Order: sequence, then structure tokens, then C-alpha cells
Amino acid sequence: MTAKTFQKRDSVYLKIVALLSSVRWKNVLFTAGAQYIAFLFAFNTKENIFHSLAEVKVHLIIASTAFMLAGGYIINNFYDVEKDLINRPHRTHFQNLVSRGFKLNFYLLLNFIGLSIALFASWRIFIFFFVYGSLLWFYSHKLSKIVLIRELTASFLTVLVFFSLVIYYQVMSLPFFLYGMSLFLMLFAREIHKDIIGMKGDVVQGYESIATRIGPEMSQRIFQVILIFSIIVDAVFLWVNTKPEFFYVLGSIAILKTIMLILIEHNTKPIHRLLQLSILLYIAGIVLL
Repeated sequence: MTAKTFQKRDSVYLKIVALLSSVRWKNVLFTAGAQYIAFLFAFNTKENIFHSLAEVKVHLIIASTAFMLAGGYIINNFYDVEKDLINRPHRTHFQNLVSRGFKLNFYLLLNFIGLSIALFASWRIFIFFFVYGSLLWFYSHKLSKIVLIRELTASFLTVLVFFSLVIYYQVMSLPFFLYGMSLFLMLFAREIHKDIIGMKGDVVQGYESIATRIGPEMSQRIFQVILIFSIIVDAVFLWVNTKPEFFYVLGSIAILKTIMLILIEHNTKPIHRLLQLSILLYIAGIVLL
């Protein structure tokens, strides 16, 4: 095998890795795993888990979610490339090994596959994912440039994927709604934090964000208010759902939120990890619903 062949093979390999980075494959797998947890423990009515796993339509819903979400990450990467070059230069340069034209075609392919799979599940699921895919595109194309709407929409779209299971099972309870609201608020707080740490790139590119409009200090206050409100929602949830296990899960999350309330005043660097850990605990708590 010649050196030229080795070089070509390495180039293809790097482009595949760059493409996987653009679709945020770790986030996609994490969401799929969270959906399976919700399916098996929050929505499942069968005692035998193996019998539950035989529900083909649920697998189709989760597969459709993965393709649509990957497409959403691709199109967001497509529109945000200039801002990302400033905030995350090394990762963005690496992702740019794949041309923008190829990314756009790959986005269309992912959406086609996702919608085709959804159609096999049911017409209701197809309509849900058609609307969801349209919202992902509209968010990347328009809403991501509107202050506050961007942060709210990004958080809402992350939580919305779980409602595909709600549509399939046609069930919604108050505890599930409150739990989803608390998770939404945590995701909203994460978006505010991203605005604060990504302020440099937003200013250079002329993108307006909450941090650039009202300043980092006021953004920190909003971050704190959201966390406090989420703690109140958690308290209401514990009043409605008195399972002892939830006191441990939400109590642990409350400790993390309290640490973040203090840290945001002094050092924002560890907050990203604490937010990730809190969201992970929320997902783990779905087992108890």
C-alpha cells in the first residue's frame, strides 16, 4: 500500500470523525438512552422488561429521534460556524474538514430517514417528528438569533423529544409534567450559562444574547433566579409525589444547585460540569417515576 493510499485513507477517517463530531453523537446516544429509561420505567405498564422491549414501535420512535436530532445538530452547526470559530476554534476547524455542502445534503438525508422511520411507527408520530424537525430547522435558521427566545426554544426542544413517547402512550400525569418542567428549567439555566461563557464570540460576530444585552452580572442573576424557581418546582413535585427515593435524587440535585448559586458569583468554570451532573441525575430519576 502506497503512502498516497495511506494518506487518502486517513483523510476519509478524519472526515468521518469530523462528521460524527458535527452530529454530536454523544448527545444523540445520551438522549436515546434517556428515552429508553423513560420508556421502560416511566411509561411501561408491563411487568416483564423483555416483553416491553418487544414493542417495535418504541424502537422506531427512538431511532427516529436519533436521526432527527442528529440532523438538528448538523443544521445548527451549518448556521453557527462563524460564531463557533471564535468560541470553539479547534473543534470547529476540525469539523470544517467536511464541506458545508456535504453537511447540508447529510442533514436532508438524516431527516428523510428519521421521517421514514416515524411513518412506520404511526401517522401521529410522523406528524410529531415532521413538526419537531421543522422546529429544529427554524430554531437554527431564525430563532437562534433572537435573544431569550433562543435560550427558551433550545431548552424546550431538548425536553420535547420525550413527548414522542407521551403521544405514543397517550398519557400525561401531573408528576411527569412537574418533573419535565424542572428539567426544562435546568436546561434553560444551562443555556444562560452558555451565553455567559460564549459572550466573546457573540460580541465579535454581532450576535445578541442575554449576556451581551444586559451584561454578565445581570445574566448571573437570571441564572440564579431560574435555579431558585426550579428548586420550588422540585418542592411541589415532592409534595405531589411522596416516594422517599425522590427526596434523595432531588435533594442531591438541590445541593448541586446551591453550589452553582454560589459559584456563579465567583467562578463559572466548574458550573458546566455541575449542570451536566444535575441533568444526569434528572435522567436517572426517571427510573422512579
